[in-house]
Amino acid sequence: MARFSANLTMLWPEIDDPYERFRAAAAAGFTHVERLFMHDLDPVRVGELLVELGLELVLFDPYPGDWAAGERGLLGLPGRESETREAVLVAIETARSLGVPRLNVLSGIVPIGVARSEAMATAVRNLEVLAPAAAEAGVSLLVEPINDLDWPGYAVPTVDTALQVVSAVGHQAVALQFDTYHVARAGSDPLKRVDETLSWIRHVQIADHPGRHQPGTGDLELDRFVERLDELGYDGFVGLEYIPEGPMVDALAWLPMGARG
Repeated sequence: MARFSANLTMLWPEIDDPYERFRAAAAAGFTHVERLFMHDLDPVRVGELLVELGLELVLFDPYPGDWAAGERGLLGLPGRESETREAVLVAIETARSLGVPRLNVLSGIVPIGVARSEAMATAVRNLEVLAPAAAEAGVSLLVEPINDLDWPGYAVPTVDTALQVVSAVGHQAVALQFDTYHVARAGSDPLKRVDETLSWIRHVQIADHPGRHQPGTGDLELDRFVERLDELGYDGFVGLEYIPEGPMVDALAWLPMGARG
């Protein structure tokens, strides 16, 4: 059966205090959580909360550059290799200290004048350098395709481009993150693509399309998608990375309390 993780960046938007979202997830019956970033939180305090609340943090993203200025990751940015590697090594150490097994390393927006192929090659080189440190820490480094309608110019906008990077690295510590919303927004069928790529996938996130809201608000057959993960023997987590439509109690109503643990 699929195991679900509550995304603390997207869910409970009415709670401003990021630490209180951990409490909200536990109160809602979740035992596993994920978050976009950790560099803006105190890892010691997070660790204490995880123990207190009986939660496991299963995923977060390393520092992505200057988010406010529009940066969306560093992995594929030529000339930023030192900064990229330092950020990921810090994230690996944080993951090790908190027992987090996965890091989603954002590839970034391709700079003006740089070819996408060069950005992808930069991502490959960075991952080749970082993979041994990740493996030693028991951490997977994930490459996520993010559609370039929402993030124009993203270095790996499709499953195929992300797989090109992952396969070129060829290291067991480097794998694919699969998000149903981004796959659909890029024009592919998540059900078909998950069948074709499961062996590469180490984390899944779901949101309906269009809208990026909870299952049942769009056109995707997400109940069937989760069933298919079970049929295929997927043993990772399914992150709830969606924008809640309506109150949180309604946005979680599709998932019974007993299925959240």
